[in-house]
This record gives sequence, C-alpha cells and structure tokens, in this order.
Amino acid sequence: MKKPAAALLTLLALSAAQALTLQGSVVGGAGLPPSARLGLWSVQPSGAAGSELSSTAITGGSFILTWPDEPPPSRAQFPLRPEAIGWPGVIGDVQLSAAVQSAATNLFVYNDANGNGKRDDNEALLDAFPEAQREPLITVWVSSAVTIKAGRGFSATLKSGWNTFLVDLGRSAAVSSYNGQPISVRVQR
Repeated sequence: MKKPAAALLTLLALSAAQALTLQGSVVGGAGLPPSARLGLWSVQPSGAAGSELSSTAITGGSFILTWPDEPPPSRAQFPLRPEAIGWPGVIGDVQLSAAVQSAATNLFVYNDANGNGKRDDNEALLDAFPEAQREPLITVWVSSAVTIKAGRGFSATLKSGWNTFLVDLGRSAAVSSYNGQPISVRVQR
C-alpha cells in the first residue's frame, strides 16, 4: 500500500473512532435563561423523551455538544420498523435492508434551574430542531449496518453505531453526510 493511501485510511479510522461533536447556535432562544442547557435524548417509539444521553450549557446563544461514545442504554433501543420512521423527507413506502435495533434521538432545551448539569423532573423540555444550511440534521444509533429507502429518492446507508446525516428537502429527499459544519437549533416554545 502506498504511503498516502495508508495515511488516508488511518485518518478515516481515527475520525470514525472519535465522538461526534455538534457546534452551533440557538435560534429563537431569546427568552432562554442563563442556566439553559441543550440535551441529546433518546426517544421512545411513541415520540416521548426517554433518557438524557448528553447535555451542555448554552452560553451566549452558542453550544458545543458531544455525543456519547457508547451505545444508548438497552431500554432506549427498539426494533427499527418502517412505519415508525418519521424523519424529514421519509415518505411513501419505506424499505429496510436488514432487521436492526435502533435508538432515535431528539434535542431538547431545558432550564437547569439548580445548576446540577442534568434535567430534573420539574424542568420542562422544549423541542429543539437542528439543521445545517436549512437541511434537517438527523441522528440515530443502529445495532448493525442497514440501508433505508423511501419515496422521492430518500436513501440512507447507516453503519453500526451512531449516524448523523442531513436531508435536502428539495425536489428529491437527498441524504448527505454531516461533516461537522456549524448547526443552528430552533427552539419550539
């Protein structure tokens, strides 16, 4: 193997081993308190928030959020079913190339009123919608590789572990890799 090719393979292996980090700003957060946090949560098939997987403080309207290295807890993993995929751009018949376990995630903002760095039961969750260059950002964990296809050309090939991708909602639902570009998070009040 030539040296440039070996170096490229090493870089790819290193980047795959590092945790995903999202960096960006909160849009619509004008009324958020100084103790606001942005959290990554597992989501149950019903859409209800499950477990907080990671969180970070929102400082001056900006954040840096790092994903966990490990898989989500087993209570957050469910069989991936075509009828349960509600990602932007997924319409029509949905086809899966394999049966896998998955963990869907959402971002939420909450007021960490007591400053303990995690959400307490009395702290309300506000929906937060991430996007990069007006394209929705999707994050999902899967137990093994799977390809998901749907109408309007939607096709996402996911590797085992955490996957983050963007969906262009133009004439077709084109999927592209998330490459670390800054994101904006809209907060639904």
